[in-house]
Amino acid sequence: MPQLVSVVEPRLSASVILVRDPPEGLETFMVRRHSRSAVAPDAYVFPGGTVRGDDLCVVTDQGDALAETLSNRSDSPIDSATAVSLYMCALRELFEEAGVLLVRDAAQILLRVDRSDVSTQERLESTRLALQARELEIGNVLAEHGWRAAFDLLVPFSHWITPRVLAARFDTRFFVAALPEGQSALHDTIETSEGLWLRPAAVLDGDYHTVYATAQHLRRVAPYRSVAELLEFARSKPIRMISPEVIEGGAGLTVLIPPELTDAW
Repeated sequence: MPQLVSVVEPRLSASVILVRDPPEGLETFMVRRHSRSAVAPDAYVFPGGTVRGDDLCVVTDQGDALAETLSNRSDSPIDSATAVSLYMCALRELFEEAGVLLVRDAAQILLRVDRSDVSTQERLESTRLALQARELEIGNVLAEHGWRAAFDLLVPFSHWITPRVLAARFDTRFFVAALPEGQSALHDTIETSEGLWLRPAAVLDGDYHTVYATAQHLRRVAPYRSVAELLEFARSKPIRMISPEVIEGGAGLTVLIPPELTDAW
């Protein structure tokens, strides 16, 4: 009798393709996971992670609008509460893993951090570390400073679910965001060992270890020469749910997606 293999339920998660416009052409910020990481050790990935409890508890009046934004180009519509948790996870993880915080103050001014303002830099770094250690909740951070999440700067890009055969699985919504003026990206030292601005083509052609989903996203992003071009594409493209298959053959494991979805997800 064949042995039944249980399928792990994927964890809801979010990832952010952070981009900027240097003279040489569009770059994306990538972090390298520690060699001791349980998932994708040593791999270069986009900032991101799983939804946690405090992402689910944030109160906002934008839930319906966020659900519509995530659902109207997607074949996997979601409800308001799930949409808020995904956007909040993306915002929090981008801050924790890249040090970039997409928030506005009461006057609707996007957060800027002057290079000479050491006090603000230190306060933000302390907040970042406390969030990573789960000593603070993201909702309380926003409320304490009178900040409002700039969800509109997170543009939905794709929806990928880890193959069924893997032990660690994630149901991930990818977003694209431009680096805000007046902020700088810097990796954290807890979960990652390096943070680099890289041209997508350079990662694909170079000696950078990436997982399949990351490489496929870099391939989709690589043709765009500027942040504006990429954001225009991201705002208009369809979002098809992708869950690759892993096939074992003579050459080892092969990861595949349906041919009709190769450039249509």
